[in-house]
Amino acid sequence: MDIQDIKIGEGLGELKFGMTREQVTAILGQPDDVDQYSDPDLEDDSSESWHYDELEISLSYDEDAEWKLVTIAVSAPKYKLNGKELIGLEGDDVMKVLESLNLGPHEIEDWSSEEVPDQKLISFVDAQINFWLVDGELSDIQWGPLFIDEETIKWPN
Repeated sequence: MDIQDIKIGEGLGELKFGMTREQVTAILGQPDDVDQYSDPDLEDDSSESWHYDELEISLSYDEDAEWKLVTIAVSAPKYKLNGKELIGLEGDDVMKVLESLNLGPHEIEDWSSEEVPDQKLISFVDAQINFWLVDGELSDIQWGPLFIDEETIKWPN
């Protein structure tokens, strides 16, 4: 199973955005946990998150995307972006690597809360990828497919 390389706009190794839940299950098996969400005020706004604890992966599927895989999040150092392990690095070291990748403009937001007093989010909107820092260290990478326009997903081939 090849699922270590983070591919911007495409997926994680052989896991590709646009896969069905059945296709993902054929590769990873059944998830350890499934969370379901929906906004009662919006039609076709249900989503499902699958969690694989041992792999430290979460996958999300959206109803408005015909229940295809739309988001991947990883939290283990073994996952690599352009051959580099980033999870666990300090924020400054993460930024040096990210700046060398030319991912486009980025935003840094403070997401600190009572539960997580030191949390920041680094977002690269053009590349549809987010980096979560907790206590100054990269804890999660979360990304999705690229978009042709505001509403049209560019599914990988």
